[in-house]
Amino acid sequence: MSEPATHVGGAVPGGMEVAGTDGFARTRVGPATYREALRSREFRGLVIAQVLSEWGDHIARVALAALVLDRTDSAFLAVLAFVVSFLPAVFGSALLGGLADRWPRKIVLLGCDLGRGLIIAVLALLAVGSTPIWVLLLTLLLAEVFSAPFEAAQRSVVPDILPQPRLALAGMGLMRVLFQLDQVIGIALAGVVIYFVDARWALLLDSATFGVSFVVLAITVRWRPASQQTQGTPTTLLQEFRAGFRLVFDDPALRALVMLGWGAAVFIIAPEAVALAYARHDGAGSAVGAALMASIPAGAALGAYLVGRQGPLRQVQLLLPLALATCLPLLATCVAPPWEVALGLWFLSGLGQGFLLPLIGTVNLLAPAHFRGRVNGLAGAGFALASASSFLLAGALADVTSPPVAVTVAGAVGVGLIGAARHSWPRGAIRRAAAEVYAG
Repeated sequence: MSEPATHVGGAVPGGMEVAGTDGFARTRVGPATYREALRSREFRGLVIAQVLSEWGDHIARVALAALVLDRTDSAFLAVLAFVVSFLPAVFGSALLGGLADRWPRKIVLLGCDLGRGLIIAVLALLAVGSTPIWVLLLTLLLAEVFSAPFEAAQRSVVPDILPQPRLALAGMGLMRVLFQLDQVIGIALAGVVIYFVDARWALLLDSATFGVSFVVLAITVRWRPASQQTQGTPTTLLQEFRAGFRLVFDDPALRALVMLGWGAAVFIIAPEAVALAYARHDGAGSAVGAALMASIPAGAALGAYLVGRQGPLRQVQLLLPLALATCLPLLATCVAPPWEVALGLWFLSGLGQGFLLPLIGTVNLLAPAHFRGRVNGLAGAGFALASASSFLLAGALADVTSPPVAVTVAGAVGVGLIGAARHSWPRGAIRRAAAEVYAG
């Protein structure tokens, strides 16, 4: 057998596709499976830690929101408990993501789990009638600061654990599916825990999940030195952020992928933001609103699974079509359909979110190993900022007009953004990057 070529159009080892003259797949061979990725003991530990952490996150947020609502009878302050939990992602991801490059990623993961676990335990102890609400919210804010570097290190370490690109993409695909499912399961678990015990015990349970995650990661993940190069690199977190920013925006492929992810927040977040209001607008209760909210991550989980069954190069080729498919069902809400119809439409919209799988995976694999934490931090910060802005704008528009109009406008804006992205899409750079990462 001839030696595999390393340029576009050459033969590819490892059961992958063969790239054609345009850099995309022409021969279809099965992609890596979740089972293959899970053969790695380290990756199994990372998955278990992810599930526990995400369940705990949702339990803590719902528990604190319920506690605040019970103490103040203020829906605004209860919602503020959710908003506060996401604020550190806007600023913390950009600046603290570099810690995943500067320090060993296992140390970052363990340190963040330990920090979150201890602070949430303190929050549970403070959750008594005499504690001011602002103290509770500030304590949650402090705990959530650890989430940004944890997520950057978690994404950055996957290619270290699964060095074959097709396996890394499959692993990140599984983590993306679980991320969506954990939203549904975590919120349901929070409701059960709060119903049978109370919010303080739910917070203690959250603290315990971080403790178990710490032990799992300590046992399963191997020690690796810090990936950041020791010479010629920035020495402060702000300089590291600037270096990551320059890397992303000087590379046409990385820039296009990251900006597509930021723009996607507009049409991904809007339905969830107005789900409860949509149910009320249709004369239904909060249970229906919760079902509408859950339909989107449920569809996204299935979408990520289906996209993950395609070959890596084919996944990249589907980026823009699937992003557009996410927007189109939202346009149908212009006729204010009954909630049962909206449920199906939003589930279909969630299916289209499968495009985030190759987007996140390709960004991680394109970024140099010693920049991966900074790139993930920058991408996460931009997405968090866009998500928070979309959440507020969708809610304001729903108040001024109606929830169906707010969702329709988000879908229309999304179509416009995808059209603009397609017009300026660096096809050649994306093709070359995909071929280099997945077929090189």
